Amino acid sequence: MRKGELIFKSLGMIPKYQFELPSNGSEKRFSLEAPAADEAWPSRLTLVHNNELLGVADSEFRRRGSYLIWAGFGGLVISGLFLFFVSFPFYMPLSFWTIPAFALITLPFAGAFLWVAGKELKRYIVYPVVFNRRTGNVHFFSIHDGQPVTYPWRQCIYCVVPKRNGGPEGSYYELRGYVLNKRHGGVMDSFSIGEEAINVGRSMGGFIERWFSCHYEYVRAFMTLDSIDGLDAPSEEDYISLKPSFERSMNMVQPKVESTSLIVRSLSLLMSIVTVIPEFLGGVGHYLCCKYCKVPQWSQEIIEECGPEIVLSNR
Repeated sequence: MRKGELIFKSLGMIPKYQFELPSNGSEKRFSLEAPAADEAWPSRLTLVHNNELLGVADSEFRRRGSYLIWAGFGGLVISGLFLFFVSFPFYMPLSFWTIPAFALITLPFAGAFLWVAGKELKRYIVYPVVFNRRTGNVHFFSIHDGQPVTYPWRQCIYCVVPKRNGGPEGSYYELRGYVLNKRHGGVMDSFSIGEEAINVGRSMGGFIERWFSCHYEYVRAFMTLDSIDGLDAPSEEDYISLKPSFERSMNMVQPKVESTSLIVRSLSLLMSIVTVIPEFLGGVGHYLCCKYCKVPQWSQEIIEECGPEIVLSNR
């Protein structure tokens, strides 16, 4: 792992276990053959779906842009404080030597914030994974160099792993596929599949386990069943856009809660009021990333195997 990746991992900007499996065995592994759940749910981050292909975005897609807006805002605020402080010697009895002192105190922090924002802007807008049931292959973009790679579906293992600590509210988890080096051990590559989920507490509970089990079962059934007629197709709301309106970006950052429970809807409304400013800034960041970040490009070989449906664009 490169130095920059270690920094991003410590900041929570990249998933905790994309380069390795948890050493304490906290992951939940799924079987390629046995059903993982009694229901199969399509991902709410679907890119493409037809009789042969299932394309899904990575678990970071919903929060893409949050580091851009927060780090950029922090960098601009600190830079503004620096300009404010350096004006003091011109109208107050302070030595001009205070200007370098203010620079040493503020500019490194401003530079660090703006560096993080710039790194976020240079990342791909999405890291998709495509499952091809006709060929039995899975296509994704490598965690090492960002280039498209292909592996057989059955060469991968699929796990629910901790993603990041979420602070007092609990811990985040994600569904991730791993390509293991059978000869030397360790992880050769990995890819994220669909949404993240947060669990109140520090260990994976029953709801979170069932959530990911049903989502994995959809992928497993899609790749292994002779006919997928029994699988529900993703609804219109399950598809994501790389050219979203600002309203859709806001909804992507904070999805609407659909529940008949008055308690759940009331709590959701309360949380929306409390987090209105972070949600708004997150929506702005997501919109800007969708508009200006790079879009990953599949190789010609993968496009020929899967078809033009997998080609991504935000223009």
